[in-house]
Amino acid sequence: MTSNYSTEHNRLFESLDLALKRDLSQLSTEANGGRSILFVYPPADEDKYLTEAKTRLSERCTFLDLRKLFTEFVDSYGLEKFCEFYNQDGTDIFKSEDYDDTFVSFIVKKIKGVIDSKRIPALIRTGSIYGMDFSNIDYMESPVVMHSSYPLIVFYPAAVKSDGNILFLGRQVASKYRCVVIK
Repeated sequence: MTSNYSTEHNRLFESLDLALKRDLSQLSTEANGGRSILFVYPPADEDKYLTEAKTRLSERCTFLDLRKLFTEFVDSYGLEKFCEFYNQDGTDIFKSEDYDDTFVSFIVKKIKGVIDSKRIPALIRTGSIYGMDFSNIDYMESPVVMHSSYPLIVFYPAAVKSDGNILFLGRQVASKYRCVVIK
């Protein structure tokens, strides 16, 4: 499959710039009350898009790599304790209300830290949460994001089908609720 990165990246990044310039109330209206922007790009070009994003947005955004956050999350428990919880309760450790310190709450705390530093949080490597029994909507709908003074950007490697559905790995349909979608 031939990459169309060179012809599409400027259009997508210009759309992102326009979304970031919108008043938050306008963004929130377009995003069904949310304050998030889902930036969709072809998975084969992820490294190119993320490099370009860091070049264009580093002055105003802080990038949170979900792969690295997962490692930090496991380290916060300690590998042995994490494995014990995971073997006992499976994916509940990622999202369940039975735990105060889930991976979703860990991500939200990191997002809050970025917002508190008066910067725009940008999540990258979001495909790494696939199979963890939660999705982007779980942090997009958090009160931290919903009431933030800054939008949350979620960089999302996915295919856009002719019917408009956004699919990760050809299977999981991305939620378009609570966010403005740039595709």
